[in-house]
Amino acid sequence: MSPHRVVLLSAQTLGMIGGFNVLGSLLFSWAGQRWNKLALLGGIYILRSLALAWYFMLPATPASTLLFGAIMGFLWMGVGPLVAGAVAEMFGLRWQAMIQGLAFMSHQVGSFLGAYGGGVIYDSLGSYNVAWRIGVAVGLAAGIMQIAFALIRPSAPPLMRTA
Repeated sequence: MSPHRVVLLSAQTLGMIGGFNVLGSLLFSWAGQRWNKLALLGGIYILRSLALAWYFMLPATPASTLLFGAIMGFLWMGVGPLVAGAVAEMFGLRWQAMIQGLAFMSHQVGSFLGAYGGGVIYDSLGSYNVAWRIGVAVGLAAGIMQIAFALIRPSAPPLMRTA
């Protein structure tokens, strides 16, 4: 593929990610009002892992790359409204900003460690294959644990204290 086509495909894929990101955020905001937010989060983690496994098991084509971008975009920021709602349900609104900030920070630390670890694996083995497999396994485990936690802890709003 020529460098011009790679740049074009990259831009098109980024557009798919952005467009489907809006749709996923809206859908998961709506779904979080109706179903268990923690279980939905676990489902997102599992679906992301399955999408990664699917994409890296097949030969990359422009069509599969665009479809992968759409799927990942749809699942990307849908976690935002679910985390915000779950934090409000578990801890109330008084501590929401701090706890949600800590949750976001921990996601960023995890992203850093995943990217760094992938680089270390690449430097050691000359391939990202093991890194992708570890990423899929960690995502599946996180999704299963999240759903298990959701089943153990039913979601219910905390009692509001009156003055």
